[in-house]
Amino acid sequence: MRTRSLMAILASATLVLAVASAAGAAGGRAAPSSGKTGGHAENGSARVAHLHGMKTSGAECPPGLHCQFLPAAYAQNSADPSDYGNYDLADRPVDGLNVRYAVVHDTEEPYGPTLAEFQNSHAYVSAHYVIRSSDGLVTQMVPTKDVAWHAGNWYVNMHSVGIENEGFALQGGFTEKLYRSLARLTRYQAKRFGFPLNRAHVIGHDQVPGPTGAFQAGMHWDPGTYFNWAHFMSLAGAPIVPRGTAGTDPIVTIKPNWRNNRPTVTGCGNGTATCPTRSANFVYLHAAPSKDSPLVSDPYLVAAGVEPDGVGTTRAWDWGDKASVGEQYAVAGRSGSWLAVWFGGQKAWLHDPQGRHHATIPGRGTLITPKAGLSSIPVYGRAYPSSISTATLDLYSIPAGQTYVAKDLVTADYYSASTYNDPSSYHLYTSPEQFYEIFFNYRIAYVRKDDVDLVR
Repeated sequence: MRTRSLMAILASATLVLAVASAAGAAGGRAAPSSGKTGGHAENGSARVAHLHGMKTSGAECPPGLHCQFLPAAYAQNSADPSDYGNYDLADRPVDGLNVRYAVVHDTEEPYGPTLAEFQNSHAYVSAHYVIRSSDGLVTQMVPTKDVAWHAGNWYVNMHSVGIENEGFALQGGFTEKLYRSLARLTRYQAKRFGFPLNRAHVIGHDQVPGPTGAFQAGMHWDPGTYFNWAHFMSLAGAPIVPRGTAGTDPIVTIKPNWRNNRPTVTGCGNGTATCPTRSANFVYLHAAPSKDSPLVSDPYLVAAGVEPDGVGTTRAWDWGDKASVGEQYAVAGRSGSWLAVWFGGQKAWLHDPQGRHHATIPGRGTLITPKAGLSSIPVYGRAYPSSISTATLDLYSIPAGQTYVAKDLVTADYYSASTYNDPSSYHLYTSPEQFYEIFFNYRIAYVRKDDVDLVR
């Protein structure tokens, strides 16, 4: 991978892996909120950078939305032309890099310092937009034709618009004005670039997979457990509604009632305290159809010490045992008021009674399963040509007999832009290889088309 892309990924993932591992090993001391240490960058000077270049026009926003443009830093930081910040020049989608995701983040610091940080080229981080909580003001910082460094996964960066929202994952409380601005902006981007308004394409930073296994445990978990996905998607004009017949269709969509869904969450205070009871956007997944059974675990989080003894936890940042609103899974079984789904290579159970405490609604989609004759297939964190990389998320696999919901069939590509301000040297590598994007666990993932059969 090119030097600049790797540095961008390291800035958003490696430090988090180390901190999360240390927190887990130390018995759950306070984790960095949503995986962001003191905000975004590891460079403290980012928070004292001076704001400059404010413009009130030129922002790519829908008519009537309060927007302004403030350019993020694009500058060479040393004599090395591959050492620069904070984004990459491109010409999306004209250059072949289609935009198929909007990635929703939270800032984990106030609005002003976030803008200042993105204006510091040594921060090695940026987003296309930042939204202020108090009034929903949108500030664009990177042109959407260019590739911002926001997701911790270069493949997702290549194909996405990143939107930061002023707020904190452990606190929730995102304002209605913020939700409305985010919804209008997201709908506008979906219309411009032609991607569907669903939870496979409008994703949280917490759904972005690690590019390889080394990064998976440390990927961020914002906007967190208290972001109201159902309300936001409804505001964006794409409400999450039933798409089939309850109890008979083989796909379910996670959709607990927001007001009534108030699970126990820990990790507040010193990192072990129980958080205030409030509505949340997920359901817990168990190893058996019983509330007394252990929560399921994730091999990367177990290895990092986030899930001690191989068992999931109720910590807010433990995404290995949660399924989020709008995500879709294949039904793997039923037992009374419990429903099993295929999740991360295992059978996971969630409590799904009828009535106002329901956890799912019927869903529709394409189901894939390992190709006949294969005992299991690998899972990928990116859809690269094999000439660039064949690295997998090596602790994951999909065994024969399991099925997953596929939401996109994409052609493998990789954008190389490793030199500061030298577009003539940039190149998009493609191949005929194709991947399905799937809902794998809490995060999306990719599988090779040649490795799977379509169930329907």
